Amino acid sequence: MKTKTIIGWTLLLIISIIPIFLWLSFGPGTVDLQGYDHLTHSLGELFGLVGMTMFALTFVLSTRIDFIEDIFGGLDKVYIAHAILGGTALVLILFHPIFLVLKFIPGAIDRAATYLLPSSYWSVNFGIIALLGMILLLIITLFTKMKYHRWKFTHEFLGLMFFLAVLHIILVRNTISQDNIFDGYYWYAGIVSIIGLAAFGYSLFIKGRILKNAVYKIRNLKRKGDFFEITMSPEHKPMAYKSGQFIFLRFYNKKLSSESHPFSIASKSNSPDIKIVVKRLGDYTAQLENLAIGDKVSVEGPYGRFNYTPKYGYDQVWIAAGIGITPFLGMVQDLDHETMKKSKVYLFYSAREDTDFVGYDLLEQVASAYKQFKFIPWNTRKQGYITIDAIRKETGPFRYKEFFLCGPPSFKEAIIINLKKQRVSDEDIHEEAFDFR
Repeated sequence: MKTKTIIGWTLLLIISIIPIFLWLSFGPGTVDLQGYDHLTHSLGELFGLVGMTMFALTFVLSTRIDFIEDIFGGLDKVYIAHAILGGTALVLILFHPIFLVLKFIPGAIDRAATYLLPSSYWSVNFGIIALLGMILLLIITLFTKMKYHRWKFTHEFLGLMFFLAVLHIILVRNTISQDNIFDGYYWYAGIVSIIGLAAFGYSLFIKGRILKNAVYKIRNLKRKGDFFEITMSPEHKPMAYKSGQFIFLRFYNKKLSSESHPFSIASKSNSPDIKIVVKRLGDYTAQLENLAIGDKVSVEGPYGRFNYTPKYGYDQVWIAAGIGITPFLGMVQDLDHETMKKSKVYLFYSAREDTDFVGYDLLEQVASAYKQFKFIPWNTRKQGYITIDAIRKETGPFRYKEFFLCGPPSFKEAIIINLKKQRVSDEDIHEEAFDFR
């Protein structure tokens, strides 16, 4: 794991366990862990508070704010943290009522029921509804195959579930649960609630609605087989970006969903026109053939930290598979004679058929212009899957080399595992983990 990602996860862990620190410092502390009744009740309370803290942090991670991306080293890493943190939060929140009722079983089942079943205590009912809603949304995420815009719409209900959970943790203190968890409990609960609701409100109502995205128009459309090449020109000031980054696009076309989708940029850094290359893979990408020249496009971004920056004394090995070539198409256009003096660049491009190589002519032209850039097309149907031995045969020893990978998760995982077997450090392996929905 890279240093930046470790820093990001460390911050998440520290913030998440703040309730435990407050409980130990300003509450009953370890004294309340003595005896079965006190132990189960205290753990139930702590699971609930830590889970709610993590729940609020998932909303913060979903804001796509630049400094959060900087901390983790890329938005793709942030989304991975978001998914893991969200799942962990659900498990801990689920443990909250389970541990609270354990002390009543088997001697006082009727008391246990007040924690688990709807009752006249709406402070408890809010918690039950929030928990059931979160479980339902998780089931929808993991076990159903709905279209992206419908999946995204269901996730907007997470804000409602969080609000109900907020009502629960604030109101429940005055009803059936009379003990004081720690001094300053309401202050902490209020801060967590405000942070979570503010982050959710920012993502839903402010970002992209009040804060306007850049507006572009489609200038050119090309289609070759299952691939679409879309070139967009700015209506006003062009967006600043680096090659290898990605953007969220919303196409204003009646035949397409109005939801935004992520696409890698295939243009050189800060080119006024932005080009993307998309492969027809699903319902949404198949509808891109309905686009027309002149259609408006809302552009949000740029995001990502997947960009070629020369590291003194190191050569670069770029490895792409399928549509994973798109960020490299922009990166090769940034190469110049000064850059090529600093290091060699090897680009391995794996595709199933010769007709699947996108940007082949461009890559050949760059290889002809710079002796320090070597383009290695790899036809998997003829040559089989690309191997570490094949890569080393072209590049020589892996010492003093950085590796950049983009492609299907299984492809990247296999390459990375073998690179680590060759003692390539995490800091020298860069991937675009861009497979969230």
